[in-house]
Amino acid sequence: MSPELTAATPRSILCLAPNPAYQITVLFDEIVLGDVNRATQQTNSLGGKGQNFAVATKQFLGTADHVLLLQILGGPTGDQIQALEDQQGFSYQTVRSQLPTRTCTTCLDARSGEMTEMVGVSGTIDAAVEVEYAQAAIDILQNDPPRAMALCGTFPPGLCGETMARIILQRRPDTLIFVDAVKDIQPVLATRCIDILKVNSTEVLSILSSLDMQYQAKRPADVNLAQAAVTLGQHFNIGVVAVTDGPETAYLADIRKNACWAFKLPDLLAQRTELVDKANAHYGQLLLNPLGAGDTCSAVMLNLLLDGNDIVECFAQGLAAASASCLVPMPNCVFEKSAMQKIRNQITIAKL
Repeated sequence: MSPELTAATPRSILCLAPNPAYQITVLFDEIVLGDVNRATQQTNSLGGKGQNFAVATKQFLGTADHVLLLQILGGPTGDQIQALEDQQGFSYQTVRSQLPTRTCTTCLDARSGEMTEMVGVSGTIDAAVEVEYAQAAIDILQNDPPRAMALCGTFPPGLCGETMARIILQRRPDTLIFVDAVKDIQPVLATRCIDILKVNSTEVLSILSSLDMQYQAKRPADVNLAQAAVTLGQHFNIGVVAVTDGPETAYLADIRKNACWAFKLPDLLAQRTELVDKANAHYGQLLLNPLGAGDTCSAVMLNLLLDGNDIVECFAQGLAAASASCLVPMPNCVFEKSAMQKIRNQITIAKL
C-alpha cells in the first residue's frame, strides 16, 4: 500500500500560465472523416497547461486556495475563461491583450478510442503585454514570495524564453522552481536555477537534440530515457528531472543524489471497468483521454512535495493521478481519488 501523504499549505504556488485556452471537448460514437459528425456529449472548460495545473490541484486538494495564476487573456474567449475561473474560485492576476485567447477542441471517438486535438491560433502579443507580464511576475516573487513557482506550458508568440528566464532569476532563494515546458526553454534552463523539470519523452529528446547530435531524429523507444534524464539534468544543473512516456515506464533522476528510478504503470484499458465508478463506466472500454494528464501529474507531484514528502513517492502519486484522469474523458484533469489510489498500488518502482 502507498503511504498517506499530506498536502501543501494555502496559496503556496505561483503558476506562470501565459498561454491559456478555452477548451471544448466533444464525444462521438464514431468519427467518420469527410462526413458530418454529430457529438453525443460536449463540455466547455478551462484549457492550457497552467489552468490545467490549477484544475488538477483543486481536484486533488478540494480547494482552489493553493495556486495563483498569472495569465494573459484577451477577447471574448478570454472573458469566458475568466468567468470559468471565477466559477471555480481560482485566484488569478490577468494581463489583458487585444488579441483573442485561443480555443482548443478535443474530439473523442468512443468506437476507436482515439483522441484528436485541434489547437487554435495564438496571436503574437505586443511588447507592452510582455513587459507587463514580466513585471507582474517579478513583483509577486519579490513582494509576496510563493513557496514555489511553476512555469507551465508553451509561451505564446511574443513572450520569449529570455523574458521567462529573467523572471526566474528574480525569485527568492527559498522559492522552488518547477518547470513543465519545452518550446524556447533553453534560456530558462540556462539560468541553472531549475529545481524540477517535468517533461515527456518526446520533449526531453527535443531539448537534448539541440545539445547533442546523437539525439536528433530519435524516438523515445530508440534511447535510454533514464540516461537522457540524467544527461539533461547534469548539463543544466537541474535538481530533479522527471520524464513521462504515456502508458510506458516513467523515470525520475535526482541529479544531486546521483540516483534514478523507473516507474512501471499498470494497463488502464485492461482494467478500466474495475478502476472507474458507475458515473464514468458508460464511456466505452477503449476510451482514454490523455489531455491534461501531464499537468495533473505536475500538480499532484508539486503540491505533495511542498509539504516535505519524498520526491519518489510524490512522482508516483502524480503518475497515478495522471493515469486516473485519462479514465474520465471530460473535462480534462478530473479524476477519481479512488481510481488514483488503486493505480498507485499497482505502480512498481525500481531504483536503477
